[in-house]
Amino acid sequence: MSTRTPASPGRSIGEVAGRFDVAVSTLRWWERCGLLTPARLSGRRVYDDADIRRIALIQLLQKTAMMSLPEISALLDGTGKDQDWRTAVGARVAECEAQLARLTAAHAYLTHLLSCPNDHPTDQCPHLAEEIGTYLATGRVPAPPDSAGDTPVA
Repeated sequence: MSTRTPASPGRSIGEVAGRFDVAVSTLRWWERCGLLTPARLSGRRVYDDADIRRIALIQLLQKTAMMSLPEISALLDGTGKDQDWRTAVGARVAECEAQLARLTAAHAYLTHLLSCPNDHPTDQCPHLAEEIGTYLATGRVPAPPDSAGDTPVA
């Protein structure tokens, strides 16, 4: 636990939790994980402007970069003897690229189904029938159609 004293009166854990729309237990957990070190005043957590900024950064990284708490911790800690923040960020980029590829494939596949002129594509779509045949023969999921609906995406 931090023994630093806030420069300004600071904000209580309840005020900060309300400000960021998180549970008080979330802020306590982040403290246990080493992401936050609020000052204590009469045994109570007191959050100063630097703490508020750090909480905003944690939420921003969770929401926009889809980073986990350990990844955020590595980024906040910087480069040290045990870890390099670039490794954590590089791993997150690789995961985003893999997710993007899966989402692109899903989008192309679903777009093809919507553009299929047949009333019942699961029974009547020749492309879907061909894909089912390929899947049964190889055990591999075929490449999805492109957005035009007739050629596979590489």
